[in-house]
Amino acid sequence: MNILITSGGTTEKIDNVRSITNNSTGKLGCAIAEAFAEQVADVRIFYLCGKNAVHPNFEAEIIEIGDVDSVQSAIRDLFGKHSIDIIIHAMAISDYRVRSVATPDGISLEMADGKISSEHDEIIIRLEKAPKIIGMLRGLSPKAIIVGFKLLSNVPRGTLLDVGYALLMKNDCDFVLANDATKIAGDMHKGFLIGKNREFSEYDTKADIARAIVEVTLKHRRENR
Repeated sequence: MNILITSGGTTEKIDNVRSITNNSTGKLGCAIAEAFAEQVADVRIFYLCGKNAVHPNFEAEIIEIGDVDSVQSAIRDLFGKHSIDIIIHAMAISDYRVRSVATPDGISLEMADGKISSEHDEIIIRLEKAPKIIGMLRGLSPKAIIVGFKLLSNVPRGTLLDVGYALLMKNDCDFVLANDATKIAGDMHKGFLIGKNREFSEYDTKADIARAIVEVTLKHRRENR
């Protein structure tokens, strides 16, 4: 069985020394990888992660990436070489990437030695929408079981479930783990695992979520082979 797990966050460069990133540590993706390794005997896990993400405690096949474009390239390359049975897309992908950097009066800033000069009192960074990686997964692997993830912050439970289910339907996922950033701290990680029938189960820790994802994906695979 071949499993792809994406984990951690992406980093969008402003110049060669500055970047825009997020706070994702990859701990949940790592927990899921370790849960699969513990429960499945014959498994090959491809762990695609940001450079600062936590790595699993076994010899997974690590694929380190930087920005969204490198995620896209790495996934296309992987799917061109291997048949993937289960995809766990837990990575915190940047929603935006840097389009240009300029002065307030519109002069584009050139990089000297790969670094924008710090002499400017003010600069304007223009962002553009980054590609949605989750939207390409079903097309690349029509038969794979896909688990997507949706993170919101400080929203009502009903909103979180609705948005998570909408993500599932839009991207033809089999399951989506919806979670709220305000309910993630230390050992606490509240999440709702939603299925295509809109039914969901609630979990309180990363370990519980990891075990549940392994259980439901393996069950789904057995029932649909």
